[in-house]
Amino acid sequence: MDRHAIHLITRREIRETLSDWRIVTPIVVLAFLLPLLLVAASNLVVTFVADQRLAERLVPFAALLVGFVPASFSLITALESFVGERERNTLESLLAMPLGDRALYLGKFVSALATPLASSMAAMTIFTVLLALAEPTLYFAAMTLPRLALLYLLVISMALVMVAGAVVISSHITSIRAANLMSAFILLPMAAAVQTAAFFIINDQWTLLWLMTAGLAVLACGLVRIGVVSFSREEILSREQLQGQFGLRLFGAKGGSRSLPSFVGSPALVIMRRELVEMLSDWRMLVPLVMLIFGLPTVMVVGTGVALNYLESELILGPLVPFAALLVGFVPASFALVAALESFVGERERNSLESLLSMPITDQGLYTGKLIAALVVPLVASWLAMTTFLVLFRLSYPAIYALDMTPSLITILALMVALLNLVMVSAAVVISSHTGSIRAATLLASFVLVPVSVLIQIQALLFIAQRYDLVQVMTAAVAVVAVALIRTGMLTFSREEILSREHEPLNVQHVVAMFRRFFSEYQPAGVAANAYVGLPFAPLRFYRYELPTLLRDLRLPLLLVMLGVLVGTVFGALVGARFTQLQVLLANVGSAPPPSFGFAAEVFVNNLRVSLLSNIVSIFTFGVFAFLVPSVAFAQVGFVSSALGGSWFTLGPASPTQFLLAYVLPHGIIELPVFMLSAAWGLRIGASLLAPPPGFTVGENLLWALANWLKTWLLLIAPLVLLAALIEGFVTPLVVTWLYGELYGAARCARTAGANLVDMLITSFSAKELVDRMRRGVLSPVDVVEAFIARIEAVNPALNAVVAQRFDLARREAAALIKHAERGPLLACRGRSKTRSMSPRCPLPVAGSAALATWPRVMLRW
Repeated sequence: MDRHAIHLITRREIRETLSDWRIVTPIVVLAFLLPLLLVAASNLVVTFVADQRLAERLVPFAALLVGFVPASFSLITALESFVGERERNTLESLLAMPLGDRALYLGKFVSALATPLASSMAAMTIFTVLLALAEPTLYFAAMTLPRLALLYLLVISMALVMVAGAVVISSHITSIRAANLMSAFILLPMAAAVQTAAFFIINDQWTLLWLMTAGLAVLACGLVRIGVVSFSREEILSREQLQGQFGLRLFGAKGGSRSLPSFVGSPALVIMRRELVEMLSDWRMLVPLVMLIFGLPTVMVVGTGVALNYLESELILGPLVPFAALLVGFVPASFALVAALESFVGERERNSLESLLSMPITDQGLYTGKLIAALVVPLVASWLAMTTFLVLFRLSYPAIYALDMTPSLITILALMVALLNLVMVSAAVVISSHTGSIRAATLLASFVLVPVSVLIQIQALLFIAQRYDLVQVMTAAVAVVAVALIRTGMLTFSREEILSREHEPLNVQHVVAMFRRFFSEYQPAGVAANAYVGLPFAPLRFYRYELPTLLRDLRLPLLLVMLGVLVGTVFGALVGARFTQLQVLLANVGSAPPPSFGFAAEVFVNNLRVSLLSNIVSIFTFGVFAFLVPSVAFAQVGFVSSALGGSWFTLGPASPTQFLLAYVLPHGIIELPVFMLSAAWGLRIGASLLAPPPGFTVGENLLWALANWLKTWLLLIAPLVLLAALIEGFVTPLVVTWLYGELYGAARCARTAGANLVDMLITSFSAKELVDRMRRGVLSPVDVVEAFIARIEAVNPALNAVVAQRFDLARREAAALIKHAERGPLLACRGRSKTRSMSPRCPLPVAGSAALATWPRVMLRW
């Protein structure tokens, strides 16, 4: 084997790969941003997943996911190993190199594997290190060194299998379009492998995971061997492109002519029908779709039977059924993305673009026809696949199906699948209308697949936690993104630009120079870069002239942020109290950490991170994430103010006015407006991708928004965030201590010193006196709840042993009952408790009701 030749080919391919920003950008995002987002979300995962054991087992799965996503990106470059050389007219020169077939093939294989595999290893390392630093208890409870080594080996094996299969396809296919269609035969089995690995991890079957890794390694070696043996440069040179049509007689089409039926009158429908006939006549499209519609649901249902052999109870699978249905519906949509990416750029490479654009149809009608044609096939395939899965699962496992599946949930799933199809297809059509080659469109597809894949994994966590309310919120957000993408495509589509567009490589120096020009000097959006005067960067000019003008430019985003803040405040006051995980905010009202530089630094770093990441992520979320930051903050303020329940016109621990004066006003008067401004910039950055002003391209509009946001962030947002953090670290704790007084603080100090506050309350006060003190704000509602639960033994001693085993759950139940002024189903459970035939769920409401029964005539409030 000529190792020197393999080294030369590998260097050539890696150098070419790293010089293409469409490849480098997704790799950087996947290697650095994805691990950061998952680590930042780890605390939320623990909150949503009530089972600590399940949360710990999700950590290895998250590490596997972080490594797999960049590895799956390797398919893009691997599929172009040989067929890409043909379409770039460099195949003959490559095959003419004085190398053996074996060395040439292995050189291509190694080069296709190196970059994405390195990004996978970097992503996994970043994720594990950051998680170990941020959540050490969660990380070390779930991860050991052998498990971590196994996950690395598993990701390497998966990457080897995918790249080896993709290079084999590339060496036997004549066009990038055909290679992309055939990639389904790799992605589908690997997606199933990832889900199987997730099942093994969650169920603690690490021995089976070792066997799976060994099997994948053997499969990878076999695929490499097949590729080396079957590779022949003579065959590649002599191969001609075959369309591979069945000659199906669809819509009345016969032979090579396709006559249009008389009922088709709209030009958009004519284009739609033309595209559908072409897609459905290609076996490379039909065969994978049939496999996805019928084969994948069948495999999932059969796999359920295998999974039941390893589970303690079949009830565990209940929350996973909705997510499995969503996944079955998503996979056909992701596969059909290939056809959407070729909507316009494929016409160019098939030399049919001029005839298409010369049709007597408006730009809007042409774009609409292409969009509908690209949407119909994946949408129908997704719904059919999901229906097939649900019907088979209902017939096979009716008991598990009935646990979570309801007509309303099925409706939400169908709507979510439709919206995911719409988002991916509309984004792919936008990409196709703004690129010059199928290769460029395929590379840019990662900007669609990666966010949607992350969204699917978030959905998995929500389904496991049975947070269907948040699923509905996410569905609405996806609908907004879909409408925004369709609007962007309509506004930016121009057939003249498509005809005149040529492939231009990214000029990094030109981009940097334009960014510096936008950063140094302000001009309204739409003013060409060559019209700038060339003034140097001047902070004083920014504060005196540019900042007021920028605020006027941001008046619409600021208005939307103010509306979101108002809605968030009302939402927190009216609905936020229903979420039990937010009740922890009330437990610490009246207490504050001691003033310290460390606390101020922690607040500053956290707020600085939020202000940066929320606006950077706005590029991919159209500003939604940045918009939610101040809305959620005001929702929390509204929730606590409403839940305290005291008078707004008097001061006291239960007074919302005192809470605002102590906890919000000192630093919030600076911090909250700053984050509203930051959110407005996030919306402006997201909107820059939707409708560029006249004279600007989408890229120039994005650069203008990023440059002016960075300038505002450096000179205004970051300094004010620092000032607010210093006030929160040194001033706010003093204000809290001063306003909340000595009596409340004495109780807190007594608990900190080790005194048993519950025993003190029981021996010192009656139930009525406890409630009176809670209403006056002297005692925390949580303290009163603990005292009431401790009195359960006096009401019904038989309940004491049951409640003691699940004291935390009983405490939360009693707190919820007190908050909503309810006595709970005491009467319904009393008979069961006397006969000792109490159901497992009965002790929790009994705990709250029995506690309230110590004072039956009084309805308790916060």
